[in-house]
Amino acid sequence: MREESSVGTGYARTRDIVLVASLLMLLAALLVVVLVQAWPPAPQIARDGRPEATPNAMTVRLFGWEARTTRETCLFVIVIAAGAIGAVVHALRSLFWYVGNRSLRRSWLMMYVTLPFVGGLLGLLVYLVLRGGLTSPTGGSSDVNPYGVTAIAALVGLFSQETAEKLRTVFATLLAPPQAGRDQAVPPRVHAIEPASGPVGTPVTVRGAGLGSASAVRFGTVDAPVGEAGDTSVRTTVPAGAVTGPVTVVTPDGRAAGSVEFTVE
Repeated sequence: MREESSVGTGYARTRDIVLVASLLMLLAALLVVVLVQAWPPAPQIARDGRPEATPNAMTVRLFGWEARTTRETCLFVIVIAAGAIGAVVHALRSLFWYVGNRSLRRSWLMMYVTLPFVGGLLGLLVYLVLRGGLTSPTGGSSDVNPYGVTAIAALVGLFSQETAEKLRTVFATLLAPPQAGRDQAVPPRVHAIEPASGPVGTPVTVRGAGLGSASAVRFGTVDAPVGEAGDTSVRTTVPAGAVTGPVTVVTPDGRAAGSVEFTVE
């Protein structure tokens, strides 16, 4: 059996939590400023009541820096910023959930730092897909509603895992599937249960590997719904009728049970 790394297995310390939370909130404020400053101007109404042509260029001012840029460039900027904002919201929600349950491991801190970048890049990718497939090839940036693409980018950042999975599913029908290798179809494994005991209704985090497609968490013979699933963790709550014993994670690739029992109080 492969030996698991012990790096980051300890619980996050108070200074780690304060630092990550402060960075996320500061980044959120900066992204909002960028979004507002780069927002393209709305078309003006002429005296005869007809809308004027949308300006193709605008001046962007950010923290003492000023640049003249096109509307197309501004759309790229606001899409990236909106995707990152959505990811920051997701990161903050996840952070206070883990901190509130006193189960935040140090190995997760890197995820919170990099998630806004992932959200911004995914937002840009989805924007390019939408512009390339859902608008006219002859249409320009003036035909794009900034509110619509910003909302989509923010939702992509907020649900980055679901977006990546949906893109994989869509393009798997267009592209040849890769050959199975060691990095694919990771069998599910359960390493730890946090907390290891509690009454019915207790939030529980099951940690392991290959858990991203978990469909249920079984306490004895009773299945509990999955609240949030990732490759290395699954969140759920202790269901009514649960009994003391091993906790089993059910996935399409098989089932995995941990060696540590969960005690129902």
